[in-house]
Amino acid sequence: MISNLRNTLKFVLLSLKCNFKAAFEYKKSFIIQSVFMIINNFFFLIYWVVVFSLNDGNLNGIVFKDILIIWAIPNGAWGLANFLFGGLRDIDKLIISGGLDTYLLQPKNLIISIALSKSRFHSFGDLAYGVVLAMLVAETIGELLLLYLFMITGAILMMACYIIVRSFAIWFGDMENIASTYENSLLITLSTYPMDIFGNVIKVVMFTVVPTAYISHIPNMIFKGYDIKLSLIVFVASILYFGVAAKFFYWILKRYESGNNIAMKD
Repeated sequence: MISNLRNTLKFVLLSLKCNFKAAFEYKKSFIIQSVFMIINNFFFLIYWVVVFSLNDGNLNGIVFKDILIIWAIPNGAWGLANFLFGGLRDIDKLIISGGLDTYLLQPKNLIISIALSKSRFHSFGDLAYGVVLAMLVAETIGELLLLYLFMITGAILMMACYIIVRSFAIWFGDMENIASTYENSLLITLSTYPMDIFGNVIKVVMFTVVPTAYISHIPNMIFKGYDIKLSLIVFVASILYFGVAAKFFYWILKRYESGNNIAMKD
């Protein structure tokens, strides 16, 4: 057991090292993509600065710090999930093309192998943006560490969503458009706008189908003075969602048909 855990950790570290080397192979491209991502996110923040300045710094109980928090956590989580474990967003392509064969033949955990197979370099900008924004909003070291912890749980929740949504390719084929809409228009949008502006039906969705409540809104409630024990809900939700995603994926594998392509892992 301990030996397997040690080997898995070693595999993860070596894979991350290779991905980092690949990212810095083309430094200019990597830097430009990251900078433009940061600038893109910064312009959204300017929008909120204007909105709050026109409303005396308060929108029905929502203050600018709330916006900073619900932008810092999802962006940091998105950056972590995509920069370090970007391969999960290729699950649908692997199912359609028969590309899972390459990973099934490896003596490593299947989900970990797929997750570490690709790094989406531009997402480093989101990660850096979230990390810096957390530094600006946190008033104590404890708050900063808690924000970073919620970025990790948020990343786990996002990865669970990638696995579940893209695994539907086993029935529906190409899921790219649907999955991208879910990830960008729902997962990101619902986690970066105050929950109070949504109706009850959308709030139910945010606690179930699109778990943005656990990504940013419950964490924000903690920073607004709610019981710190609410963090347990976030931790349990992240573990539960990822567990369900893993179970669903391995269930899908029973219906997976191998391809006839001879390929090697990139």
